[in-house]
Amino acid sequence: MIRISNISRVDLNLLIIFQCLMTERSVTRTAAVLHVTQGAVSSSLKRLREQFHDELFLRTGTGMVPTPRALEIAPKVMEALTAVSAIVDRQPQFSAESSSRVFNIALSDDIESYLSPRLVNEAKARGLSVSFAFHQTNSSLWKNALADPAIDMVLCSEPKEVTSHYSSQVLFSSSYSCLYDGPRLNLQSPISRDEYLRHEHVRVSFDGRRGFVDDLLESEGIPRRVSASFTHFSGALATLVNSDVIATLPTFAALSYARIARLTVSPVPIFVPAFRVFMVWDVEHNDDPHNRWLRNFIIDTTQELQRGSLTPT
Repeated sequence: MIRISNISRVDLNLLIIFQCLMTERSVTRTAAVLHVTQGAVSSSLKRLREQFHDELFLRTGTGMVPTPRALEIAPKVMEALTAVSAIVDRQPQFSAESSSRVFNIALSDDIESYLSPRLVNEAKARGLSVSFAFHQTNSSLWKNALADPAIDMVLCSEPKEVTSHYSSQVLFSSSYSCLYDGPRLNLQSPISRDEYLRHEHVRVSFDGRRGFVDDLLESEGIPRRVSASFTHFSGALATLVNSDVIATLPTFAALSYARIARLTVSPVPIFVPAFRVFMVWDVEHNDDPHNRWLRNFIIDTTQELQRGSLTPT
């Protein structure tokens, strides 16, 4: 039963603000998406807090973090707004089962090694008619990719300088693992710190000159033995197969390359940081049915990583 009197006391525009804050986690980006001022968003958030008797979003150094109450009501708000949108939206619904659309995704090759086969296989399993084109980018050059109007989505780790012109969403978190030819190096998994430091490494970094492992070891006064440097993860694969070297890669990429080349994966025997992989898209595509479908499809396909269940063995 619909309680009209209860609904009449709520400004439904506040629910739009709520939903946008859930997606953007930023007052600034929410204002940009909805084409209103930041003051208007702050004012609406104040009213939302009064309406629900809860702070709903807490300001932190990484953005607006939803409270447990916000997370509780978010699915119901989404359901309600989706229903209203379906009533007023005159655009035809996007059908991936019958569409021949090619989705253009720009991403770094480590993410590509994990995600591309899963997107292709999942699309086939669902009987979809869409296809995918993958383009190279990284966390420093991702804006160049989105400057191309044909690019639907960027996937990269910790993208730099995300402004209000873009929307973003954390897809999953990961850390790093070691990758090497175990029988060739006579190394089991997990490797020890001494084994890690004793063997030569291949470096993979944006400029091919320095990486985070160099910084970590240098802070301990330990020189890193690097026999070759690469600007792309896949470029190091042939050297890993044919040389006595160790690479330190994102765990999801290490496991993907290990399956391709029958290499060994081990936890890194020194402290290594975690990082986040983001989806980034043009803010003007927030309500585009094709882009929205793609975002949901990628989220569905990376559930294993979102759960944190992908670990080296």
